[in-house]
Amino acid sequence: METVFISAILLIATLALVSNYMVRGIGGMTTSLRQVGMFLLNKAPAGLIDLFSDKPGSGSKTWLRFGMAWFFMACLGMFLGIWHRYDPTALNSLSSIGWSYDDGSMLTDYTGVFFSTALNYILVGAALVAISRASKGRLASEASASMVAVLLTASTVAVLLLPAVFSFITIANEASVLEAIQNISTLVVGSMLHLALLINVFITIGDREHEDISPTTWFLVLALVAKVMAMLFAFFGELVDSTQTVWMAERVLTGWVPLALIFAVAYHIIPFTAGKPVWSESMQKTSMFFLFITVPPFFLSSADAGEFLQNIGALLMTLGLLPLLAGSFNMVATAASNPERIVKSPGAFAATAAMMLLPIYAIGGFFTGMDTFVGMDKLGSMAHTVDTGFISTVGGLMMLAALFTSYPLIAGKKLAKANNAQLAVWFTLVGGVASTIAALMGDFTAYAVSNSGVEDAVASSEGFFLVSAAMFYLVTLASILAALSMIHTGRPNNPSYSDISVSSDIASYTLVEGSTSIRTLLGRGVGVDTTLHIGEIEEDDGGPSIIRVSAQLHNDEITEFPVPEELVMLAQFLKQSKQSIFEFFNAIDLDDSGQIDAYEFQQALMKSDIANLPPWEMNRLVSAVDLDGDGRINLPELDIMLAKIRNDILESEEE
Repeated sequence: METVFISAILLIATLALVSNYMVRGIGGMTTSLRQVGMFLLNKAPAGLIDLFSDKPGSGSKTWLRFGMAWFFMACLGMFLGIWHRYDPTALNSLSSIGWSYDDGSMLTDYTGVFFSTALNYILVGAALVAISRASKGRLASEASASMVAVLLTASTVAVLLLPAVFSFITIANEASVLEAIQNISTLVVGSMLHLALLINVFITIGDREHEDISPTTWFLVLALVAKVMAMLFAFFGELVDSTQTVWMAERVLTGWVPLALIFAVAYHIIPFTAGKPVWSESMQKTSMFFLFITVPPFFLSSADAGEFLQNIGALLMTLGLLPLLAGSFNMVATAASNPERIVKSPGAFAATAAMMLLPIYAIGGFFTGMDTFVGMDKLGSMAHTVDTGFISTVGGLMMLAALFTSYPLIAGKKLAKANNAQLAVWFTLVGGVASTIAALMGDFTAYAVSNSGVEDAVASSEGFFLVSAAMFYLVTLASILAALSMIHTGRPNNPSYSDISVSSDIASYTLVEGSTSIRTLLGRGVGVDTTLHIGEIEEDDGGPSIIRVSAQLHNDEITEFPVPEELVMLAQFLKQSKQSIFEFFNAIDLDDSGQIDAYEFQQALMKSDIANLPPWEMNRLVSAVDLDGDGRINLPELDIMLAKIRNDILESEEE
């Protein structure tokens, strides 16, 4: 049996085993394994782990922040690389410090590392945000997640600097030693660090508050498992000189993993922002299944195999278009369920744009990559342009989506400089697409001239690459705008979600003689954090205390806190169905506790065809209704909120 078949069977079997574990669990061993896993995460390596914070959200923040730095360097490197195609002498001055960019290959390699690292960091960080929100608001070990991010960066930087270090020393078999060190650092160390992250994710999933496993969780787990396995396959394939094994590992690392991470983030951001369930759950499962058994059409290399294996590979490449088309359509259809909210959100708009562009780049990658796959390599330059366009445009948009949605969520802050964020999305969309088209026109011109058969045929393609570089400069500017928005979002003076959703600008309110209700106070703009001043208490013939209440409040200029759309829809539903709040509450109080939790509220909204929000997004609705902050909703709290909606919103709409 061919080596590639054995490797593929082992990989798919591992993915199937992990999937079975996630669905069925492992019985009585769960507790003991969790204890062992937590011990490894919190104690290894001894001393180093203690340097990192274990506060909720710190791990995800570290991944996103490091990813932002890599993203900027990737955009800058890509711009310089395209400019170098226009002017091959542009970077010759760097030779004075020992670097050689004769053909731009080193810059291309470094840029590829930058982009793949940035994509991995930002999308993994965003997926960790979604998983942590579904599991008690934190990862099992935030410190371990941060440590892994730092060590991965250190390992990557070390690999990038090794050629420069080796230029100052002389050793025997320098090339072999350099390659061995790079493989160990990139593949072995990288696989171990991602394994630690995978263990962290598994334990976090085990702590989830509901049985449902989100699409984001599925895609992230399978991506991490595939990445760990592929790194080990690549390392051992290099050791035994098995080109087929290395080829398969490269397809996983450059195809399965980034695409799975892209879908992981898209399946979180778009439904979350739209406030609607995924358009087709069956399509989501089908696309995920086919993604991990086919060959993605990006970053292909020659199969270096017989005709039979090439035919199998070509078939799998063709089938590889199906999960990309299905997943993209599913996400676009989900976004179309609430286009107004999608357009207003920079992150969701970026994710939707990425899903719309993914099929286009996939088809382009298929037709150009097939030529490379069968060993002809006549369209190699075009294939490279499509691949870089995919990772910089589709990947760039998804990274912006993660930064503009997931980072504010984990920071508990409102997205700062939203206008700049929206501009960054447009810069990436227009600049990335235009740059790809211009570069493809230049590649096609060069290809046509070389294959024209006309002696001394001349047709300059430099102008196309100049336009491509100029347009990609917009993407570089977008990375700067994204970094500024991210920095300002995390600042202490930036308002938090709680400030936006449940606060009032009324600092204090005096209660004087009379009577009132909480409903009335909320209707007058009093918030849950407003300080209430109680008037003088008087005794009335041994009767109860009389609280002095004042209605002397003029709130004409008060900006009230926004009410979640789902609650407005619930109020409308009760009004149309002529159902009382008491009847509704009793119907959804499944355990007859007199209180409803996030799960019960989620089921009620879903059965009422209002929204099918994922569990990790229900906290937003619960906190908007939960006045006493106990994490659950009682009947008075729900009555107060819905009465306020009827009085302030529904009645105003009728007028």
